[in-house]
Amino acid sequence: MVAVVALTLGWLCVPVLPSDADTVSSVLRDRDGEVMHIASVEDGRIRLPANLDRIDPAFIEALVAMEDKRFYSHVGFDPMAIGRAIKSNLSAGEVVSGASTITQQLGRQYRPRPRTMPTKIVEALEAVRLDLRMSKTEQLERYLTRISYGSNIEGIEAASRLWLGKSPRYLTTDEIALLLALPQSPEARRPDRNPIAAKAGRDRILDRMAQEGLIDPQVAEASKTQPVPTRRESLPNRDLLAYQTFGDGISTLDAAEQARVARVLSDWTRKRPVPVNAAAMIVHLPTREVRTLVGTGARDHAGGWIDMTDRVRSPGSTLKPFIYAMAQDDGALDLESAVRDAPTRFGAYRPENFTRRYHGTVTVREALQHSLNVPAVTALHAVGADRFRAALAAAGPQARGRIGDTKGEGLALALGGTGLSARDLALLYTALGNGGEAGPLRFKPDAPDDGSYQLVSRETADAVVDALRGAPVPKGFANMSGVGRIAYKTGTSYGFRDSWAAGLAGEYAIIVWTGRPDGAPRPGSTGRGSAAPLLFDIAAPLIMPERDHRLSEAPTALKTVAAQTDRGPVILFPADGTDVLESDRGLSISVDSDEAVQLFVSGEPVRREAGLAVWKPKSPGFYQVSAVDALGRSTNANIRVVSRDQLVDAPPQLR
Repeated sequence: MVAVVALTLGWLCVPVLPSDADTVSSVLRDRDGEVMHIASVEDGRIRLPANLDRIDPAFIEALVAMEDKRFYSHVGFDPMAIGRAIKSNLSAGEVVSGASTITQQLGRQYRPRPRTMPTKIVEALEAVRLDLRMSKTEQLERYLTRISYGSNIEGIEAASRLWLGKSPRYLTTDEIALLLALPQSPEARRPDRNPIAAKAGRDRILDRMAQEGLIDPQVAEASKTQPVPTRRESLPNRDLLAYQTFGDGISTLDAAEQARVARVLSDWTRKRPVPVNAAAMIVHLPTREVRTLVGTGARDHAGGWIDMTDRVRSPGSTLKPFIYAMAQDDGALDLESAVRDAPTRFGAYRPENFTRRYHGTVTVREALQHSLNVPAVTALHAVGADRFRAALAAAGPQARGRIGDTKGEGLALALGGTGLSARDLALLYTALGNGGEAGPLRFKPDAPDDGSYQLVSRETADAVVDALRGAPVPKGFANMSGVGRIAYKTGTSYGFRDSWAAGLAGEYAIIVWTGRPDGAPRPGSTGRGSAAPLLFDIAAPLIMPERDHRLSEAPTALKTVAAQTDRGPVILFPADGTDVLESDRGLSISVDSDEAVQLFVSGEPVRREAGLAVWKPKSPGFYQVSAVDALGRSTNANIRVVSRDQLVDAPPQLR
């Protein structure tokens, strides 16, 4: 007797499910729970976990009525159903009826066996163990997670999304019947291959539902008129690169923004005459949450599929704002200090400006806005290259190696002579937008706060951001006014291998990179010409919401811009504090206003041509553009018109 009890207890303690019983597809979701990517499990199967709280109760009621009426009362197997099946089979002389409960079917999902009488006995015994170890809810959820629906689809959640294009939370009567019919013959009734068989199976289930009193006969007949799906919905796996970074579960991503930025980059890469990749990141400043992480490129060249946001590349001139910031904190200079932009040697190192033109005495602000090289190296010399590198490491980014300079005490660091990734730059520019306070980027909403590091003082960080708002905008774009203006810096690595644009727009930091994964040169491709236009395209919706956008959900900066537009006209182009290029065709002035506007430049009215306000400057120099609306409200923009010879940060072909 003791031996029998021991064997029984041992049998009950044996694991009821294999070790991989809970394996389901990994699902990447955005910050609001929207599915962005589904990864397959073994054999390429799509298996999503079932949750009874997210399944239509009418489906569960019909499932139990069709498959296992006494599911909630039996102990894993149903003796009454077994007796009825034996009687029916003996009368027919063949197997015409089974007696497997949902619990028995669940055991068979994990351990398939030949359909023989001995295995039926084993399955019944295993069903008892399952029933003793699991609640009825858990049994149903596990059953509805692994049940086959044809193709590589397993489980009610995946079946509903891929065959019906919807969640199983709310299902129509015909959809319930279809989802009950498919598992009975998963391949024979696949809607995409055999829609007639799928409809026939569904209609038989509708008849049974009427017979069981689950629906009225009239409802059954009406449901039969509904078409069955004839194609499988596409799998939401558009964000493989993001999935590789964020993994399973809820992320900090914004699915809508991710899709929008992906379209911007895809459109751009598709139009390039030679294969090229592009990558972009958007980080929410207050939370340091990564809202978009996108990489895209042509698949017909090596590395076109690589996520370039975590690859180490030369950052070009994108580190200059931090060099000047540290120099100001050290008291070596400030943004209004005068510096010399002229050929200068630092030991054996002699940096040159990108355009190989020099401008004599300039302010640090001008040197930063126009990305002059010699003043930046001068500032780094004052800070110390090793100290600057150590400060970056303390903030998070590890500058990798020294590129292009072994004799200048690491001063080539100011011009891209090191290696950083887009994620490193995202961290640094997020710190710049957060008053100089650096901290790890967040990829999960519940990620722990690992502390912060004050890279530069708040006062200095704010001053540098203000200076970057005055950088010349890319060709064909107009910067915004006031707080809505984009503060940004471009960078181009040696040999035109990497093109960068990094900036701040509203409450967001944006990083854009373009280039080739193999590091091949792209002659003439600069940060200003390639990456900056993409940055402005990406930033525009973040700082200027559509007029019907709910401002209560907009960032603070957007609310401020909206409030400004209520007080009077806003000059969109040319923006206050910018340089504009002299043109024989004149400059078209653009204003946002709800009232009629009169335009003036330095007190002289601007005439209109074909409805456009076009102003032709008499010569390069400083001017004030004024807009006065019908209510007497006015706005001014102080600008400088420059000739092509005065451009200080443009490729030779623009001169």
